Amino acid sequence: MKLRHPLKKNGTHRYHITIWIRMFGAFITSLSSSMLAPFLLLYLHDKLNGSVLVPMLIVGLQPLTDIVVTLLGGGITDRLGRKPVMLLALTMQSLAMAGFMLADSILGFALLYMLHGAGQSLFVPAQRAQIADVTTESQRVEVFGLLNTISYTGLALGPVGGMLLYQYDPTWLFGIEALSIFIYMLVCWWKLPETAPVSATAPSSSSDQVEAPKTAEKETRSSELIGVSQASKGTGKHRYFSFHRMTALITRYKHVLMLMIYTLPISFFYAQTETSFRIYLQESFVNYVSIIATLSTIKAILAVILQLPLVKLTERLSFQRVMLLSCSCFMVTAAAYGFSKSVLVLILVQLSWTVGETIGLTRLHTYISDIAPPEERGRYFSLHGIHWDISRTLGPFLGGVVLLTFGGEILFSICLILLLLSGILFFRSPNFHKLTVQDMDFRKKTVIK
Repeated sequence: MKLRHPLKKNGTHRYHITIWIRMFGAFITSLSSSMLAPFLLLYLHDKLNGSVLVPMLIVGLQPLTDIVVTLLGGGITDRLGRKPVMLLALTMQSLAMAGFMLADSILGFALLYMLHGAGQSLFVPAQRAQIADVTTESQRVEVFGLLNTISYTGLALGPVGGMLLYQYDPTWLFGIEALSIFIYMLVCWWKLPETAPVSATAPSSSSDQVEAPKTAEKETRSSELIGVSQASKGTGKHRYFSFHRMTALITRYKHVLMLMIYTLPISFFYAQTETSFRIYLQESFVNYVSIIATLSTIKAILAVILQLPLVKLTERLSFQRVMLLSCSCFMVTAAAYGFSKSVLVLILVQLSWTVGETIGLTRLHTYISDIAPPEERGRYFSLHGIHWDISRTLGPFLGGVVLLTFGGEILFSICLILLLLSGILFFRSPNFHKLTVQDMDFRKKTVIK
C-alpha cells in the first residue's frame, strides 16, 4: 500500500516527525487534563447542589455522543485523512473546555460535554491510526509504550497543582486545559503531515489522480457487496442502518467487535474509578481531595517507571495470557477499592492497577494495529473504542444507583466479577489467534464505506 508519507526517520531522529508531534501533544494535554480530571466530577457535584445522579448522567453524555459520532461517521478518518479530522477534533475539544469556564446550568454542562465527546471520538481513532501509519509492526509496541510513558509523566505532575487550583478557583483548570489543546492544534496544523494511505483519501496530486479510476472502481464493487445501490452512491447518501449493511459490517469486523465486547468489563471498572469511587471516597474520608490527588500522582509515577520495562518483559507472551494477567491485576484493585478503608492499602494497589493497565491496554492497541488493513485503521480503532463509550455512558449512572442503594462494597464486587469473566473470555477464546488466509481474503473483498 502506497503511503503519501512513507515510513521514514526525520533526519537523524529515530522516529517519524508524526511521533515527535504526538509526544509533545501527549505531554501537554496529559499534564493539563490530569490537573482537571480528578476533580471534574466533584466540581459538578458542588455546582449542582450536591446531587449524585445528575452529574453521573451529564458525564455519561460525552461517551454517548462518542457512540453516535462513531456510528454516523464510520471510517471518516480513513476517507478524509488523519490531519483534517484531528484539527477539527482538537478545535471542538478546546472550545468545549473554554465553555466550561462560563457554564453554570445543567443544560450548559450537558451541551459542552456532548461537544467534547464528539471531538474526542474523532480524535482518538485518527491519532492511533496515524501512529500505525508511520511505524513498522516491530516498532508499534515500543511507540505505544513510549507515548503512554510520556502521558503518564504529565499525569504525574498535574494532580497536585490541580488540587491547589481547585481549592483556589476551579475555572482556571478549564482555561488551562482549553489552552493546552489549542496549542496542540496549532502545532498539528503547522507541522503534522498527512499519513493516510492514498486510496483512503481524496486525490490531491497528479500521481494520486492517476489511481483515482481504479479506486472508484474498487469502491463501486465494495458498495455492491454491502447492498448499497448505485443510485444512492451517486447522490452520496448511505443507508447507514440497513439490515444488510449491518450484517455485513458485523461479519466483516467480527474480530474487533468481539474484542470490544470482551473489553467492556475493563472500561466499566474504569468508569467507576473515575466517577462513583470519588463520591465513595468523599463519604469515607475527610481529606478526600488530597487522597484523590495522591493516588493519581502515585499511579502516574509508577506508570512512568514501569511502562517500557513491563512492555518489553511481556512482549513474548501471547495476547490471551497478557489479557488474563491484566484482568487479574484489575481485580485486585477492584477488591481494595471496594473493601479497604486504609489509605496505605489504596496506595499499594496502585501498583497492581498500573501493571494491569500497562501490559493490557498497550497490547490491545498493538493488536488492533496488527489486524487492521492500513486503509481501515481509523475504522478499527473507532469500533474498538466503542467499549469505552458504552461503559462511560451507562457506567456512571448505574454505578451511582448501586452506590446509593447498596454501597461501594457491592459496586466494586460487581466490577470484580465482571473482570473475572473478561479474563476468562480473553484466555479461552480462539478468536484472537492470527487471522487465517481466508479471513485476509475476505477483508480485501468487503470494504464497507
